[in-house]
Amino acid sequence: MLDGKKFAVFIIALLLLALLPIWQVGSAPPPKGEKTPDLEPKPVPGAPIIAPPQPQLEEGVPAGEFFAIAFRPDGRYLAASARWSARFGAHEQRTVDILDAKTGKLVGYYLPDRFYEGIQTALTFSPDGQFLATGGMDSRVYIWDTKAAKLLRVLNFMAPPGPVETLAFSPDGNYLAIGGRDGRLRIYRRTGRDWSQLMLVFNRQIVKGELAEPTPKLPGKGILSPKERSELERLLDTMRLKNPPFVKAIAFDPKGRWLAVAGTGEVVGAKEGIIVLPFPPQRNSQPIAVLQGHAKDVTWKVRVGAQLKPPVPWVNDLAVSRDGRYLASAGWDGTVRIWDMTALRQIRKLESPKTPTGRIATRIYNACAISPDNRYVAAGGFGNRVDIWELATGRLVTSLRTDNIVETVAFSPDGRILVAGGWDGFLRAWQVGSWRLLWQYSHTFIEREIPKPVPLK
Repeated sequence: MLDGKKFAVFIIALLLLALLPIWQVGSAPPPKGEKTPDLEPKPVPGAPIIAPPQPQLEEGVPAGEFFAIAFRPDGRYLAASARWSARFGAHEQRTVDILDAKTGKLVGYYLPDRFYEGIQTALTFSPDGQFLATGGMDSRVYIWDTKAAKLLRVLNFMAPPGPVETLAFSPDGNYLAIGGRDGRLRIYRRTGRDWSQLMLVFNRQIVKGELAEPTPKLPGKGILSPKERSELERLLDTMRLKNPPFVKAIAFDPKGRWLAVAGTGEVVGAKEGIIVLPFPPQRNSQPIAVLQGHAKDVTWKVRVGAQLKPPVPWVNDLAVSRDGRYLASAGWDGTVRIWDMTALRQIRKLESPKTPTGRIATRIYNACAISPDNRYVAAGGFGNRVDIWELATGRLVTSLRTDNIVETVAFSPDGRILVAGGWDGFLRAWQVGSWRLLWQYSHTFIEREIPKPVPLK
């Protein structure tokens, strides 16, 4: 019986020791600067809740990406499209950040009245720097007057072309070319002093996709109207495309003589290549040339199932020199091609540094740029770097490392800065020539109210 009492006392003592830390939580000393409350009869208050200085998102660290950049022609500002979110996409924001191009400091934002509008994958300033056009995954094009900080016009493409891939103003500032995911090139002309009023003047299929399998026929009778049935059939077609028909790049001749168009999928009438059209184009305009090369002389292959095959000759980006003499094209074949636009022929093939078999995808280039003095060509992509070559010799000058895939590159109008951005959530600016890192920028998650656009002087 005595042993039983000792055992009971032992159990009670253990329970008291287990509960002691809980009692001590309420009796902890208050934070510095707070008055100690009376213990009786008021309860002891807990520690105050202090909001963290930065948003605490899933997994603690936000994930960011940059998809497109554009210098204003005077070189003072840089526009950059950003996607910033928690690790799993909650609280996602899509913005167009405006930076001071020399310092990388944030100036303001240009975005719709909601953070969650589609990622802006295309940006372009008008030649006079007054207008900024943005377009992207929300199937819209926004045209801003940056001096008045005013949204002038929204072009809604919820039906095809769907998401917008590329935008470009003509050298005279009167035309805006748009490339989307239906493989068509659309060109609008403004009909007034600004871009609040415009007219569609050109609409042509440039690339088309290949169906992996036939589209199943929908029942002839049902609750769908003919229009709804047609739209559903079109949607089913896009889901069965083996080679998606995206117009990925548009480049205007600075002297206004032509424009070049390229993308993914099969080029209409030519299988592959870059279409060069006279400018301004007419409805029945025939191409001046089809620049073919990305499907030729490919010395490496991609593993497709159990076989190794040459990569599909898709073109991801175009860049034109300031004098209009050279055109650069970046592709999935791991090359950047340089074209002499006076002779309409290829003069240089710049290849990605060699990579081991099995890592072939690191050769794909997403973006390219030509320096204003025609000295350098820069390109970035899946290799997590920006490669720099001499245009005249084709010699690889350097490779600037990044922490992930590069989506966009651009030289400043004065040729002193090279900027690149991508999947690692940073914009980096290097000094041209020394290739020294000047600044880097990472988008900050915006809290509470959406900031109003700032007039750009």
